[in-house]
Amino acid sequence: MKVHELIEILQDMDADADVWLMTQQNYPFEHSIAGVAQRGDWVEDDETDEPWTDRDRWGASESQLPQNDVFLVEGGQVRYGAKAAWEAVRRW
Repeated sequence: MKVHELIEILQDMDADADVWLMTQQNYPFEHSIAGVAQRGDWVEDDETDEPWTDRDRWGASESQLPQNDVFLVEGGQVRYGAKAAWEAVRRW
């Protein structure tokens, strides 16, 4: 998902609503969100590393991946979740 896609989905929702993170589809939990971060917030750009072009990102070093990748960072578990959330998700 791209940032502009997330923004478009969120524009249809209550701006004063709380935001949570639902994790683990098979044994779901609701989590608070500690905040938002970009990879470049913690990784120094190493110009000697070639950008990673393989779709499998497991083998890439942090500095090879896009520094503008956005992360919703998990805060803490607040309660059990619902498997039905995966059926109700809004996608592109």
